[in-house]
Amino acid sequence: MHNTRNKIREMEALNDLIQIHTDKIEMYEKCKQYCAGCYLAEFVEDMVQQGHYCIWLMNAYLRNTNAGQPDFVNRGVYHTWLDLRALYALHKTTGLLAAFEFNEDATIRAYEIVLAELAPGHELKQLLQHQKQILINNQRHIRLIQEPPEQCLYP
Repeated sequence: MHNTRNKIREMEALNDLIQIHTDKIEMYEKCKQYCAGCYLAEFVEDMVQQGHYCIWLMNAYLRNTNAGQPDFVNRGVYHTWLDLRALYALHKTTGLLAAFEFNEDATIRAYEIVLAELAPGHELKQLLQHQKQILINNQRHIRLIQEPPEQCLYP
C-alpha cells in the first residue's frame, strides 16, 4: 500500500509539473505577438519548445511506469506555483522579461518542492534535476538580457 501511495503522489506531482509547463507554453505563445521581429522572438520560441519537450519526457515516464491518471489529484505543487506567480506579480512591476523571469522562478520552486519529496536515487529524480537545470539556465539567460551591457571605459 505504501508503494501505491508513493506512486499516486508521484503521478500527482508529475501532473502538476505538466500543467505548469502547459500554462507556461500558453503564456509564451501569447507573448509571441509582442516579440515578433525582435531579438526575443527566437528565445520565446525556444521556451515553447522546451516546455513541449519537458511535457513529452514526463508523459513518457508516466507511460513507461504503466501509471495512468490518479483517482484523485491534490494539485498542491500546481497551486503553490500559481501562488508564487501571483506573489511575484503583485510585488513588482512587470515587463515582458520580468514576467518571463517570474515564471521561471516559480517553476524552479515547484521543481524544488517535487525533488525534495523524491527519495535519493529515485529514477525520476535525475530527469527532473535535468529539467530544473534547463530552467535555471533560462533564468540566467533572461537576467543577462535584462542587464544593461557594461560600459567600456577607455583611458
